[in-house]
Amino acid sequence: MPSIMSPSPMDRFRLTAKPEDADAVEALVRVSAVFSDEEIAIARELVEDNLARGNLASGYHFIFADRADGLDGYTCFGRIPGTEGRYELYWIAVREEARRSRLAARLLRASEESVRAMGGAMMIAETSTLPAYAAAHKFYLAQGYALLAEIPDWHKDGDGLAIYGKRLA
Repeated sequence: MPSIMSPSPMDRFRLTAKPEDADAVEALVRVSAVFSDEEIAIARELVEDNLARGNLASGYHFIFADRADGLDGYTCFGRIPGTEGRYELYWIAVREEARRSRLAARLLRASEESVRAMGGAMMIAETSTLPAYAAAHKFYLAQGYALLAEIPDWHKDGDGLAIYGKRLA
């Protein structure tokens, strides 16, 4: 699958996972220091499933932002089964050094464009309500997402679920 250009001419995003992405994704989400070992394993498994079965069969679509010495950031998203035109942003992660470049916003915008091209009408993003995720909440709101719901004690006692959504069509 070909690369696509993001809104910035400096970015060249890649849509196809490579075998080394499993390690790179694991390292990227691990260094953020907010995800549990189980969540880190899930991030890796989604890449491995995509590599083994492809976008359509796995249901996982990726956009990767590469740099000369590795991965700068990525998104993973897919259609929500049993819905019409609804997609979920499963992961978005960016190296700390790339955060001031608005890479996360460009990756999210490219993901939304991909979802629109696949007939998607809405993107959902779920995150924790723990204070460590305050930056994620601000990010989604700044990107035009609305807080649709909060469920207390979802992940565990004291760790709720915040669900954000944005209409794309």
